[in-house]
Amino acid sequence: MRVYIPATVDDLPRCADGLWEPPVAYAVTERLLEIVASDDADELAEIARDVAALASVIEVGSPLRVVVVAELTRPECDADPEVHPAAVRVHGRIPASAIACAFVDEPEAAADVRAAVGGDEDALERLEERDLLWYDASELASVPVS
Repeated sequence: MRVYIPATVDDLPRCADGLWEPPVAYAVTERLLEIVASDDADELAEIARDVAALASVIEVGSPLRVVVVAELTRPECDADPEVHPAAVRVHGRIPASAIACAFVDEPEAAADVRAAVGGDEDALERLEERDLLWYDASELASVPVS
């Protein structure tokens, strides 16, 4: 199961140590499939990724949107629809070998992130229009964040 994990910029280098233990991630869950009127796998994955991106700044407190993507087995996570239709609880540490990639805002997005977290709807809309940059798992220790 591909999971999208809200993270902070400080989590990126830690992903490779196999000790990272995030409690919540987002995925294309049965509940998400029930409520979204699409069967496009890419669109559904993008929804889960975008929810994780927003959670990274609102719930986790990252100065930029950061989403780490991992491949986990179903026994390693359980759906938690009370948190969000796409939410899953992760059991244990994320092995470095499970990390596929990460999506990260470019550093110039930091002002919009701060404003959006403060309730600025226009800033949130600008963030939603921004593309997240893709980084391979081998690049996570050197992602430019400032």
